[in-house]
Amino acid sequence: MIPLKLQIKNFLSYGPEIQTVDFSAYPLICLSGKNGHGKSALLDAITWALWGQARKPFGVAKADESLVHLGQAQMFVVLDFIFNEQTYRVRREFIKSYGKTITNVDFGIIDADTNSFIALTDKTSKRTQEKIEQMLNLDMESFVNSAFLRQGQANEFSKKSAKDRKKILATILGLNRYESLRTLAHEKMKVLNNEKTIKITLQEKREQELAKKTDLMHKLHEQELALQTIMTQEQQLSAQQKEIAQKQKNIAEQEQQFMLVSYQHDSLLKKQSELIAHLVETRKLWKTAHKQLLSIAGKELLEQKQKAAINQIQLYQEQFHKSLTIQSQILTLTQQHNQQKNELTAHHATHVQTKKLAIEQLLFEQKNHATLIHETDISYQEHEKQRTTLEHEHTMLDSAIKGYRAQTPHSERIKKQFEKRREAYQSFITQGNYIQQELAQLKQKQKMVHDKDNPSCPLCEQNLSASRKRFLNDTFCTTETFLTHRLTRLTHVIARLKKLLVEQHTHIEQIKKQTEEYHRSVTKQEELNKTMIALAGTITAKKEQLTTHAQHKIVIMHRITTAQAEYETIKQMALHNLEHDALIKVTSQRITALEKEYATIEYKDSEHKQVQMALKEIEHALAQYAQIAEQKPLQQQRAITITTVCASLKSIKKEITSLHHTLQQFHNLTAQVHAIAQAATTIANQQKNLLHQKEVILQEKGSLLNQKNKLEQLESESHQEQTDIQTLTATIDDYYTIATAIGKDGIQALLIEEAIPEIEEEANQLLGRLTNNQSHIIIESVRDLKSGGTRETLDIKISDAIGIRPYELFSGGEAFRIDFSLRIAISKLLARRAGTSLQTLIIDEGFGSQDEEGLNNIMEALYKIQDDFSKIIIVSHLASMKDQFPVHFLVEKTAQGSLVSVMEQG
Repeated sequence: MIPLKLQIKNFLSYGPEIQTVDFSAYPLICLSGKNGHGKSALLDAITWALWGQARKPFGVAKADESLVHLGQAQMFVVLDFIFNEQTYRVRREFIKSYGKTITNVDFGIIDADTNSFIALTDKTSKRTQEKIEQMLNLDMESFVNSAFLRQGQANEFSKKSAKDRKKILATILGLNRYESLRTLAHEKMKVLNNEKTIKITLQEKREQELAKKTDLMHKLHEQELALQTIMTQEQQLSAQQKEIAQKQKNIAEQEQQFMLVSYQHDSLLKKQSELIAHLVETRKLWKTAHKQLLSIAGKELLEQKQKAAINQIQLYQEQFHKSLTIQSQILTLTQQHNQQKNELTAHHATHVQTKKLAIEQLLFEQKNHATLIHETDISYQEHEKQRTTLEHEHTMLDSAIKGYRAQTPHSERIKKQFEKRREAYQSFITQGNYIQQELAQLKQKQKMVHDKDNPSCPLCEQNLSASRKRFLNDTFCTTETFLTHRLTRLTHVIARLKKLLVEQHTHIEQIKKQTEEYHRSVTKQEELNKTMIALAGTITAKKEQLTTHAQHKIVIMHRITTAQAEYETIKQMALHNLEHDALIKVTSQRITALEKEYATIEYKDSEHKQVQMALKEIEHALAQYAQIAEQKPLQQQRAITITTVCASLKSIKKEITSLHHTLQQFHNLTAQVHAIAQAATTIANQQKNLLHQKEVILQEKGSLLNQKNKLEQLESESHQEQTDIQTLTATIDDYYTIATAIGKDGIQALLIEEAIPEIEEEANQLLGRLTNNQSHIIIESVRDLKSGGTRETLDIKISDAIGIRPYELFSGGEAFRIDFSLRIAISKLLARRAGTSLQTLIIDEGFGSQDEEGLNNIMEALYKIQDDFSKIIIVSHLASMKDQFPVHFLVEKTAQGSLVSVMEQG
């Protein structure tokens, strides 16, 4: 993994402005700057982007929230890097909103030709992280124990227990794939064992089923015998059924003859009924016509009444036409009279309407003027209210501005106090992290002292006496109490200080808002002054308009009074002329004379209608007389028909009596049909029962045959299953052999044994350059036990001029050189292994324990191993160290956050 470019926002000391750090052009880089300015934060950003992990306070599971820049709710880091000659980009973002936290991870490839981003992001952040780690083939712990020497943790690998060292080395060597294969082998064994167990269980069930075969064959023989008995009974019932069928045929012929006679009998009865109905109808018609011929009046009398009625109707019609003529004349004169009045009225109405329109126009003008006065008055009142409101608002703004100006000095003091508290908070955080590291080392020492199997000194590893053990225990307890007390006090102070910072940050935000509100108030006050001046001019103009409108109103009212008086005079003159016109008087007199003449006509509409009704009745009687006269020739024919029908009825009655005697011969036919049907039903039921029994037996026989076939199939499957069980047993043994071979005590142990000499050789070459060949590293993978035998381990011992000593007995400067050599050796080994292809070395501080000669040796070693890595990044604040680098990235802290600048020294 070779870092190319890093983009940071709101991460630790880096502020809201996106900070871009480009590593691509420099193979050897030194990150320099003062303590706490953000050098290590750049390295934390790399690990957080790749693994979602960085430094964190003690007891915190996830450090995301503590990594956010103070006062911010969102941060992100974007890292571009090369791995296996392919450029990748990972972007990790953390958001805190309304008490909830959200982490987003984007991962993908950058196309070198088009510079486009090809996303590899999975559905969830967890699955995306798994994809990143699978690609790198390296987890966070292995990274910080090999290629990344973190600040204050250069001995991260050396101080681990032998078991943890071995585990980390296995990860570095890529032995996880063997562990994955071993796990797969165990899983396959588990699946095959389950399959074998299932097959054995099924085999036992098959054997239980096969034991039922003898009983099954006996039942099958019994069903065959029962089936033969039923078939014999079916043959007997079939013969009886044929006899019944012959009897049913004979009965059917008799039923056919009976139906023919019954049909003839019913036909005669129907014909008899029809002749009787025809006889009754004909006799009724003859009687009705005979009665009408006897009761009808004479034709001559009806014709005389018809002539008198016609004469009376003609007289009434003449009177009616005369009355219509007079009514028409009255209507014509009335229309002429109305037309004369209308013409005279219209002549006068023109003058009246003209004057009325003039009055309405004046009234409309008065109404519009009143509306204009009302609107002007309302506008004047509104402007007055607006002026009052603006004056009140101006007073309030003036008071608020004075209050803002009074608070300005206090706000500046609060801002300075907040900056001092924030610097103190960051300092306390650093102290707390250091104390936590000291406590962790102290617990490791206590563990070694209290080891029941092998209690030894944490420095020289010599066996401890009881008194020495108590002494060390008391010393460690006192130190632990002191450190715990300091950590508790720091934690309490940090919590209180953080609470104060959060509260004060809110207060500062309020001050910012108040300042912005002050500037808005000043601007608004200036605008109000301009508005009030313009409003005063508007109010003066409105007053002048009201005075002008009042004077105009008086003039309009005087004009309306004069026009109304002239209108009343014209109306009186029009009424007088209408009453005394000569032509209208003549027309009115003629109408009166015609009305008197109309009153003398004696015409009654009701009597006219009565005569018309009487005429209609007479005409109806004459028409009825004509119809009855037509019935006379038909009466003789009806009499002949009655005689003929009576003769036919007598003949039909004789035939019906004869057929009735014939039907009496078939009175036993129904009983015979019923008896034969009952016998047929009995036989059918017996056949049905036998058929049901036969079906039951056949079903049982079929079921038994199916069971027999299944048992035969089970026998075949049982032989095959036995063969499969033997094959599975052999396969399980093979997987067990594979799992054992690639386990921790198999190939993995051999590969670690093979890698240890390579690490020793590489570490000793570098340590020799750092110590002038005075020290030598020995890595032991097997430890002799006092009780005899050996135990797998990974102990580190150092040989120098004094002798062979454990790593823990060396001073800080010596221990750093040992740690440095080991970590470089492991990193170079990791870079050479195909499983990881790590090509970057990162060293964060740790050079403060070295003297000038040691620093020169380290720099010489760095230059010599430079070709083994594509990029080496060193973090240091030592001037003598950073001046030896051709390029160093200077990290400076500002009020807006840390800034990075590149300085090339040639």
